[in-house]
Amino acid sequence: MTDRASELHHAGDEPHLLREIMRTQQAVINVFSRQVGMPAARLALMRLLASCHPQAVGIMWIARQLGVNAAAVTRQVKAMENERLVERRPDARDGRRIHVKLTADGANLFLQLHERAHTLERALGTAVSAEDLAAAVRVLGQVRAVLEALQ
Repeated sequence: MTDRASELHHAGDEPHLLREIMRTQQAVINVFSRQVGMPAARLALMRLLASCHPQAVGIMWIARQLGVNAAAVTRQVKAMENERLVERRPDARDGRRIHVKLTADGANLFLQLHERAHTLERALGTAVSAEDLAAAVRVLGQVRAVLEALQ
C-alpha cells in the first residue's frame, strides 16, 4: 500500500456519521425537489414569505432569517417575480431597499407545495418508526449544535 492509501485506510468500525448525513442530505434534496415540485431552498423562502403574508418584508431580513446572503435571496426573488409568485417594491423611505411579498398565486402555490412536503414526511413516517424518527431528530439537533459551536 502507498503512504496515501494507508492514510485512507481505517479499521472499518468508525460510524462515519458526517458522511452518512451528507449522503442522506443529497438524497433528501433530490427526492424532495422531485416529489414536492420545488427545490427546498425556494420552498423555504416561500414558507418565510407565507408566514409574513400579506406583509412585505425586506431582502436583508429574509437573508438573515434563512441564513443565506442577500444576493442569493435577490436571485431567487427575481426568478419568482418572473413567475408572478412574488411582488417586489421599493421601500417608501429608502428607494435602495426592496420589499417582497407573495402574490395570491404565490400563496396558493405555497399551500399546494406545503401539503406535498407533508405528504413526503408522512411517507417517511410509515417507513421509519416514530421512536426512530424522534431519535434521528434529536441526534441531528445535537450534531447541528456541535457544528454551529465550532464556527
